[in-house]
Amino acid sequence: MIKKFIIGILIIFVIIFGFIFSKKFFKQNNQDYKLTFWSIQLKPIYEKQLNKIIADFEKENPPYKITWIDIPIQEAQKRTLASILSSTPPDLINLNPDFSVLLAQRNTLYFFNEDDTEQYNQNLVNKLKYNNKIYALPFYATSPVTIYNKKIYDKCTNENFITTYDDLFEISPKLKKCSNIAPFASSINENDTLAKILNKYDVYSFNNPQDKIITQEIFLNFNRMYKNNELPKDILASNHREIIEKYMSNQTLIIVAGSNFINMIKQNAPDIYQNSALSNQLTGSNNKYDVSLMNLIIPKKAKHKDMALKFALKLTNKKNQLELSKITNVLPANKYALDDEYFKNCPSDLYEQSRCISAKQLNNLVEFDFQDKNKKEINEAINKTLEEILLNKNTTNLYIENMVETLSNQVKNLQK
Repeated sequence: MIKKFIIGILIIFVIIFGFIFSKKFFKQNNQDYKLTFWSIQLKPIYEKQLNKIIADFEKENPPYKITWIDIPIQEAQKRTLASILSSTPPDLINLNPDFSVLLAQRNTLYFFNEDDTEQYNQNLVNKLKYNNKIYALPFYATSPVTIYNKKIYDKCTNENFITTYDDLFEISPKLKKCSNIAPFASSINENDTLAKILNKYDVYSFNNPQDKIITQEIFLNFNRMYKNNELPKDILASNHREIIEKYMSNQTLIIVAGSNFINMIKQNAPDIYQNSALSNQLTGSNNKYDVSLMNLIIPKKAKHKDMALKFALKLTNKKNQLELSKITNVLPANKYALDDEYFKNCPSDLYEQSRCISAKQLNNLVEFDFQDKNKKEINEAINKTLEEILLNKNTTNLYIENMVETLSNQVKNLQK
């Protein structure tokens, strides 16, 4: 009797243990097929479409399940860095190149093969390389265009609209005298705006005397424009949105803006919009354009690198990139999507026109910039130098030359 009782107890323990173990194993096994994707502020505008992409991917790749987390842009870098340093980072993360390359420099990212990038615009892929290795896949891009008040511009001159900053420097006094409006406005000391202008003149290192001469000339022209009220007096304190507001209130004639801001002008200043026209983004001596890019990275410690790559490629295939572009008006990174008629035949509406102009610019991008190391500090040094020049009431050519010499040494030290 006792023997039967003991055997019964053992059987119960075996059943309970087996249940617990199987439940734990199932949970563990289920975790092994969980793919985590972090994006930056894609909700709510792209939520419906992305959920469909996720559902399709899960159907095609059982038993994998994707957990999608959308992060506010202001939290992206902090949360990503914390996750990268942990032992369980997300499998795929949407970031910007400036921060992504810092992670690549720390050897925390998975590097992609050239074959992985076949479907992308190679000009964008080339911007995602560190030590000639691809640290990210391009997700989507924006390339601003020039918008100007055509009615006033045509009243002041019978010349074709300008295409370069050199043209701007030359025609600016004439436009100011004719209209009594600041001809140009830009957030020139915000982020990398000024650095991108220098890059258009092939200035990105100060490793040769010509770089300093070109920079002096550009700073000299901006200083002249500022002192002669050809730039708004509060331009150093104005962010990009405030520059758009200046254009809408007829305080400036020419700005460089993305299509989303063009739509804002259409909605909030219809009279100004009706008098406006578009042109290519202003260039420099190399006649190339700049771009803003968002990318996708896979952490080195990610558990499902192969599946993360597979999902990234699906997320950025022609069909899904076209849909993203039509919903958000960004530019696709996928070269086949860029070749679609949607980016070649644009209606006369300025908002629509900007799509075709911007897309075409992606085929002729500035190739080099101020490298990847200490880029934020380099941008700050460039911006501060111009700011001091503009605010100095007795600026001379010699003063600008000395300021650029100091800047040159700063940049060289930051690039070492």
